[in-house]
Amino acid sequence: MANDPIGTDIQLTRRLFDQLTSDREVVDLIASASGDVQTVSGRENLAQAIVNRLFTRKGELARLGHPNYGSRLYELIGEPNNARVRGLAELYIRESLAQEPRLEAITSITFAAPSRGFTRNLLEITISVKPVGEATQLTFVIPLNLEG
Repeated sequence: MANDPIGTDIQLTRRLFDQLTSDREVVDLIASASGDVQTVSGRENLAQAIVNRLFTRKGELARLGHPNYGSRLYELIGEPNNARVRGLAELYIRESLAQEPRLEAITSITFAAPSRGFTRNLLEITISVKPVGEATQLTFVIPLNLEG
């Protein structure tokens, strides 16, 4: 649609903003009962696009003509969950999302306090953005497992 700055795209598995996903998990298309490919529109499409951008390794799509698409979050795998790594994660997220034309602004990036248990190597990142042409922010949480 010409009036919809966010648009519509093919819906992918494991790339919704409410699902635990790593950058290396298999992503697939979702088919409807009739066998057609399902689509996602509006804010859900933007959230899926943001997750795809963040979990695609920067440079991975260079051969397809998109050398700057993706993020450097994968460089943090194997690092401890500390202030330096959270600072780098924020930098990498801002660097990546600055290239998303459907975003007017990144309003906040915050991190849950690291736990001491089983999930101590999990960065829980809350991202709030202002989509182009919308008054309401889009806020979602993405988990980044530093263990890989």
